[in-house]
Amino acid sequence: MNKLTFKACILSCLFSVSTTSQAKLEELQDDALSEYTGQAFITIDQPASITEGDTTYKYTRINTGLSIDTVLNIDKLELGRYDDPRDITNSGADINMTDVALGTYFNPHDYFEVNSSGDIVYGSDGLPKPDPSKFPNDPDTGRQLTVEDTGKPLPFHIEDPFIEFAFKEENGVQSIAGFRLGFGGAKGTFTTNIESLSGNLDVIIQDDAQSLGTQDTEGFFGKILEILGPVLLGNSPISTEAILQQGPNDPNPGQALDYRATHIGVETGDNFRVDAGDVGFLSWTAVDLAISLLAPADANASTTCTSNGLFGVCTGGNIDLHTEGCELIGIDTCFPLDKYQSLDIGNGEEARGAFLGIQTEEVPWRTDVFVSTDPSNPIAEGEYVEGIMRAGQGFYLNIPTGGINIDLKEAVNNGIPRQTTRYTDASLGLF
Repeated sequence: MNKLTFKACILSCLFSVSTTSQAKLEELQDDALSEYTGQAFITIDQPASITEGDTTYKYTRINTGLSIDTVLNIDKLELGRYDDPRDITNSGADINMTDVALGTYFNPHDYFEVNSSGDIVYGSDGLPKPDPSKFPNDPDTGRQLTVEDTGKPLPFHIEDPFIEFAFKEENGVQSIAGFRLGFGGAKGTFTTNIESLSGNLDVIIQDDAQSLGTQDTEGFFGKILEILGPVLLGNSPISTEAILQQGPNDPNPGQALDYRATHIGVETGDNFRVDAGDVGFLSWTAVDLAISLLAPADANASTTCTSNGLFGVCTGGNIDLHTEGCELIGIDTCFPLDKYQSLDIGNGEEARGAFLGIQTEEVPWRTDVFVSTDPSNPIAEGEYVEGIMRAGQGFYLNIPTGGINIDLKEAVNNGIPRQTTRYTDASLGLF
């Protein structure tokens, strides 16, 4: 068969197929169309603009509508390495992390027992002793996992990821000011070794007065609080909020820092609050008297009566212990970021408002923020509402308040050990 004949055969076959596969298009009436519903895979929104003086920021958001479950590992994540006079920690990069992971693989030793002092209990094999009561639930069935489930993936969940552009309009000239990758919701374990971080990472520290007995305090008042606090205050809740800040060797230890931070802790002037509630007249009087007589020379502390008993006598209230320069009655309140290697984002619920952005200047982003329902206690129970997060120049990672909760022992002593993020062979017990 020559080439001309072969080409003719091909053309004949194509025309043959096209004529036999044609279908007639028919118009659907409105009543027929009303039976069908759907949504585009990708939608584009324009959130409300923000005007500050002569500058207006306008936004374009591209929504994907995706729901993602993933177990992801990144050996090194370094963003924004350049010289900058704002770099007071000399860390060299806006964001610098190693061994980054989203999601984990279930390993019973990651959920360990602790003793009455809050220390990790180790088994005869030298590994942390598993505490089955702490085992998470199966993400597929909801049942609590057992040792037999070792190696099961526990994915990181991302809901409604989007990308957004910020445009700056000033004196009739428009320019791009920022770009971000945002998440409508995020839930799961975020594991990494953080060397430097620019952004917002808020951690809520919650425990009870019993934990004061596990701390090595300094000064007479500190020792009184360490010894008598658990006895007089019982299980009274302790709470505070930790943020990115300057470390003990930086120019202003304990002050907030959202650019290339290497430490996290309780900001200078903020409180460790003990909510003593109604502990009784004698217990409250003893604590109040100790603070009144001893605290001014040894610590910065105050009390507020919130509970009155018979004849109006005070029977309980709030005790605020104020931090100063990375210290509180001998307890460190500035902690290296690499001490916390596995963070539970959302604590079982979706944390809203997380994003990773890059800005040519400080940009106000509209995002969900966590607001306490108790104005006197900013870390009490609250809710997410639409607010504004100001992200500075360069790369910026925002993990919102309400997204991470730890206890006092984790904050000060143990840190948070790294969970299992790589799976090799469960039959050999290797990770």
